[in-house]
Amino acid sequence: MQEVEARMIDADPEPIQKHTVVVNGRMFPPKQVLGHVTGWDRTTFTTMEAQRVLSRIGFDCLDARAERFRGLGQSVMDAARDSVQGAMTDHGDARFARGFSAAAGIALRQIQKRLNELREQMKGEGLSQAEQAFYAHLDELKAEIEADCGRFWRGSGVDWRPLQPVAKGVIRRTDETGS
Repeated sequence: MQEVEARMIDADPEPIQKHTVVVNGRMFPPKQVLGHVTGWDRTTFTTMEAQRVLSRIGFDCLDARAERFRGLGQSVMDAARDSVQGAMTDHGDARFARGFSAAAGIALRQIQKRLNELREQMKGEGLSQAEQAFYAHLDELKAEIEADCGRFWRGSGVDWRPLQPVAKGVIRRTDETGS
């Protein structure tokens, strides 16, 4: 495993199609890694064979689409946390709470938008097995983000939940009712 990592340190990842292996914190196509490390012509082995070899020496070979979105979810959470921490330091608690709510709303709306698109696709042509797994992962990620945010603010008296559009640009929290 260390030899593969050492040989791939200066390699630039090629575009990923369907499968990926993470080497030195970067995603590569499995055939690129095995071909680069061994010097073998890539036409002499399959992606599955490359994954089998790389898995045996300790690398995680994954479906590229699921891995991209797993990384995206973590990136969104990291960006939201960093933004909120900066706001808290610079502007105090009230702005921190508003910034947190806004950042959470951005992340959750993007996830919900993609979930809604997949639900529409389910009504028509249906979802592939990979898309079904992606849908389940996104739904789980959304629930985890909401639960983590709820735990963070528990007992503070702050309603962290993102503001939701009601009508013609009026913004209200989901628990607020109109008169």
